[in-house]
Amino acid sequence: MKISVAVLVIDGALPSAVLGLKDIFDICNAYCRDKEEASFCVSFVGLGDSISLSNIELKLEKISSQKNFDIIIVPPIISGHEIRVSTELNKWLVSAYHEKSSLCAACMGSFVLAQTGLLDFKRATTHWLLEQRFKESFPKVNLQGEKILIEDGNIITSGGVTAYIDLALYIIEKKLSQESANKCASLLLVDRGRESQRCYKDLSSMILVEDFELKKLLQWMKDNLDKDLSIKVLAKKMKMQERSFVRRFAKEIKTSPNQYLQNLRIERAKAFLINSALSFEQITYKVGFTNESSFRRLFKRETSLNPGEYRKKFKFKA
Repeated sequence: MKISVAVLVIDGALPSAVLGLKDIFDICNAYCRDKEEASFCVSFVGLGDSISLSNIELKLEKISSQKNFDIIIVPPIISGHEIRVSTELNKWLVSAYHEKSSLCAACMGSFVLAQTGLLDFKRATTHWLLEQRFKESFPKVNLQGEKILIEDGNIITSGGVTAYIDLALYIIEKKLSQESANKCASLLLVDRGRESQRCYKDLSSMILVEDFELKKLLQWMKDNLDKDLSIKVLAKKMKMQERSFVRRFAKEIKTSPNQYLQNLRIERAKAFLINSALSFEQITYKVGFTNESSFRRLFKRETSLNPGEYRKKFKFKA
């Protein structure tokens, strides 16, 4: 028995993920599945006969061929690339869904599925950096951006570029067995069981701010975390009334000044954990917090890891 998998290749698709998906399923076929289990048959599909991705020429099966697939995967798309889903592609995805194909997407690929309307009122995820853009574009989708992978109905979405690996392993477990998925993960030296994007998330959105004066303030806040950064102080620095300042801040940053300050302190604490041998108590005071236990709870809530776990996971050891 064969399980047919279509990797949808459109402009901007990340070549490493497109080819990596096929590699993972091929490796599973060759080394990981039980002889009684089905095998995966992977095809690259698209609107034309071929496509060039970063000077890599791929031959494609046209979606107009009306061939049915058990699984359709939209791989990650290069960040910043404009996603345009043609009417033909939209119709094909909707038709495949109603024909009981499992639709899957990784990272920015979730935008492609969302444009079909099939994600409306369903739970989904995407890369943490794209959360706000996704919410504004598709308000009917129940976006849970902290999740690595979500299955709702016959649609599976995953967040982050490398989450296509989590997606492929999940499909292997779903279609074959947990044992085969674990074998494949071991062979690829991949840790399974990632559930949250929180520990990878950069809580500072300064790079996205267009308001020049506000951007200067955010940089000043970042450079002075151990000082008094109350609303009163920040508003005075912006030469604004406190209420007007809070409204302007919330409009541009999509959060309150206090929440943003909290995020900056967590980001600075992450850097200290990775790049220094300071204790978390020392780090707490360096980032402007006075209560180590409350900051520890806050850190765990926002990153899904306690400080020791975070340091162990991300601190480089030669």
